[in-house]
Amino acid sequence: MRLKNLFQVNSPLFQDVTMGFILFCLPGIYIAITGLGAGGGKPDSSTVANQTNAILYAVFTFCAWLSGTVVNVLKPKLSIMIGSLGYPLYIAGLWYFDRTGHKWFPLWAGAMLGMLCGILQTVGAYISFAYPEEKDKGLFISIQYSVKATGAFVGALIAFCVNVHQSKATGVSNAVYIVFIVIQMCSLPIALIFIKHPKRIVRDDGRHIAIFKAPTLSNELRSLMKAFFDKRLLCLFPAMFVCEMPLAMISTINAHCFDLHTRSLNNLFYQFVGILAPYLLIHILDNPNISSRRRRGIIGTAIMGIITLGACVGLYIWLKVVNYAHLTETPAVDWTGADFAGMFVIYMLFGLIYSGYQVVVEWTLSALTNDPSTLAQFAGMIKGTSALGICISFIMAAQKVPTVGQLSLQLGLYVLGYIGHFYVIAYHVPDTNYFAEVNVIAPVHVEDSFIQKGLSDEQRAMEHAKEREAALMGAGEILEGVMALEAAPAQQNDVKHGMESAQTGK
Repeated sequence: MRLKNLFQVNSPLFQDVTMGFILFCLPGIYIAITGLGAGGGKPDSSTVANQTNAILYAVFTFCAWLSGTVVNVLKPKLSIMIGSLGYPLYIAGLWYFDRTGHKWFPLWAGAMLGMLCGILQTVGAYISFAYPEEKDKGLFISIQYSVKATGAFVGALIAFCVNVHQSKATGVSNAVYIVFIVIQMCSLPIALIFIKHPKRIVRDDGRHIAIFKAPTLSNELRSLMKAFFDKRLLCLFPAMFVCEMPLAMISTINAHCFDLHTRSLNNLFYQFVGILAPYLLIHILDNPNISSRRRRGIIGTAIMGIITLGACVGLYIWLKVVNYAHLTETPAVDWTGADFAGMFVIYMLFGLIYSGYQVVVEWTLSALTNDPSTLAQFAGMIKGTSALGICISFIMAAQKVPTVGQLSLQLGLYVLGYIGHFYVIAYHVPDTNYFAEVNVIAPVHVEDSFIQKGLSDEQRAMEHAKEREAALMGAGEILEGVMALEAAPAQQNDVKHGMESAQTGK
């Protein structure tokens, strides 16, 4: 992949980076405010925050499962613009609650965000799954997670700078809320200007990624049902379910145990390691020196498995040492205290897991096929299923389920998830899906390498025919836009003449 194509608007890399910046503005900032704990900084508001998030993710689950169909029908640009609206509304709800103590706005805003963000998150996964070549899928997925984590880091840095001299939890300032909302609103013009129709996306070698046929509702519903009962996705269900579950538990611990500026510091470093983890995984998942995709996937998953199990065991030990279950009041631990270091290290490990674990699961999903329509459904499935997991996690936190119980459930799901994950990689991830899917166009360098392996003239001719069809579709998309622009003045003149005729008739 040539870096100069980063600045070609209709290149896969540009679209992925742009989507990353949109995620920077939206869920990145959302993660920052959630990571502060208690939905805005007051320890007595943690129950409301958990209730709000439980509603959010319950709605998110069902909407995300349907969002693959929505993305295939509406396409990325319109889907993003619709999905973006919920995040600033949610931050406004937290702001309102932080100032008034009234629950109705954040609870309603949580439900609205759940309806909309499923679409947005599905678009992000769709672009990182469907646009890259097979050799770059780890890169594209990691770019989005790193840029999103950078958004969370910037949000956490803003909160830290505001709260650095405050030890008492008095809530987040108006300035922080305003800055967060302004950053989130920036996503709308970015999507409007830079996100392009999939038909117009062209790789470095000049080829399109696939043939995009007009979707029908019946076909999309059949594809959705097929994804629900795909045995590969059923095996990955525990892994997808537990993807985001630690966020609620670890945020509640952060809110309960630390004073405000220490909580902000923890959140800052949590987001920072979330930037690094995806970048490090690129060097495993896309490593050309490891020839087999299966081997790369197994190595990356094994590394994340070791880190995950180590973090869970470490948290078990910490909960026992501090006698967490019997704490009757907030200890308000400061970063200068002797009790700070142990939990800080564990908190960092969970920050690494939050992004790194999702990267390896999404990489595995994206390796199952290259067909964009199918990958849209897979994107909706993982986003909806991970939302269901974190919904259960927030419900447990809101119902005051003991932290040891929450951790035990998550550890069990991690073990089941890794068993299913290893099985899918070992038996269902091929070295390539090119030349096996009717609508997908193989890159030129892949075609050239397969010629040496016996690619037939008929298969080559088929790839060239698919590229010609995709090019005509892309040109038609551009032509329709040009014709619409040209028709606008004519329509205005027709309206003007009609009004003049009507006035003359009078």
